[in-house]
Amino acid sequence: MSNPFDDLESNETEDTENKSEPNSSSNTATTTQTEPAQTESVQETTTKSEPPEESGPGFEYSEVRQKPLYARDKTWDELEDKLGIRVTPELRRMEIRDEETREVHDALLKVALDHIDEVPEQILATREES
Repeated sequence: MSNPFDDLESNETEDTENKSEPNSSSNTATTTQTEPAQTESVQETTTKSEPPEESGPGFEYSEVRQKPLYARDKTWDELEDKLGIRVTPELRRMEIRDEETREVHDALLKVALDHIDEVPEQILATREES
């Protein structure tokens, strides 16, 4: 049986090597965050005249609360494919070139919240397929 957190370690290493933001394992393990519902919205720190690619992430890493998501390999692969094929090109068209993983994950969860009533039906459908 594999460790369900193996993917977190590889993403963490990749993020640390590729990004200049603090993303060490000590920050991840020791940072305690407030509930999202309790977090006040953060004003944009950039001016509206800046192009999107220079504006930076929509929120700071310190606002992030990491929690594991458990899904089958097939589901993760499909998500990663669709992000790469559909989301990334659309972000480029919007002149966003510096999207952060935390922004993508936050957006995914917000879209899921907008369609939360579909979750029970999907669970039932998945059980019926098995």
